[in-house]
Amino acid sequence: MIDAYECGLDVGIMWGEMCTDVMERGGMTPAFDDGGGGVECDDRGRRPSSSAVVGGGDDDDDDGETSTRTKTDDEDVVVYDGTGRTTTFVSPNGTRYGQPARRFPSDVVSSDSMYRIRDAVTRTPPFRPPRSGPSELMLATVCAVTRIEHVQWALANLIYDDKRLSGASHNMFAYRFFANDVVNGRIVSDNDDDGERGAGNKLSSLLEACRAENVLVVVSRWFGGVHLGPARFKWIASVARDGLERGGFVGR
Repeated sequence: MIDAYECGLDVGIMWGEMCTDVMERGGMTPAFDDGGGGVECDDRGRRPSSSAVVGGGDDDDDDGETSTRTKTDDEDVVVYDGTGRTTTFVSPNGTRYGQPARRFPSDVVSSDSMYRIRDAVTRTPPFRPPRSGPSELMLATVCAVTRIEHVQWALANLIYDDKRLSGASHNMFAYRFFANDVVNGRIVSDNDDDGERGAGNKLSSLLEACRAENVLVVVSRWFGGVHLGPARFKWIASVARDGLERGGFVGR
């Protein structure tokens, strides 16, 4: 713990990450690993006995015929639903880093969408972890959200419109917001690893530890060729916290 400690990083999160890594290497599954399903919590962050999964972009249901536009040298691979109801993003990395395809409701993520985020989006400077590969970089993007459509629009905007981020090895994310249509202070939260196993849960834990609310945090990582081991979670959490602090979501 002393060797892994870094000033400004929550010690509890660090300890949890190290314990989780040891358990996974031993073939054990942490009891708190629920697979990243979306849940609603009360105002103290407690999960109900019956969790409600939040609808997101990874639904495998494909309503209607699909057609694929082939990737060229200057564009991303994008698959359009033939009915116009959903738009699907396929990473230009293919399956190399285990990134899933992303499906979004077309009316939600369109340029004239009523769910378009108009508040400022915060982005951290690129960070290169120590003892990493020459092309290793991480950065965080943070914005305010108050409903799932805001999350979908923000994610689609990042991976469609920013070609640099769309080519990242991983765009892991977590969000947490109060549901306006739910009484008693219910909180909606979810996360996604985007191929970086365990990273989504780390980001969710960070949001809870910081008591960050009505926020989406996305950490983009470009793998530099050198495996960082469990230390990668420390840097992912550190970059995410930097973004939350810059955006004013810590200590509100």
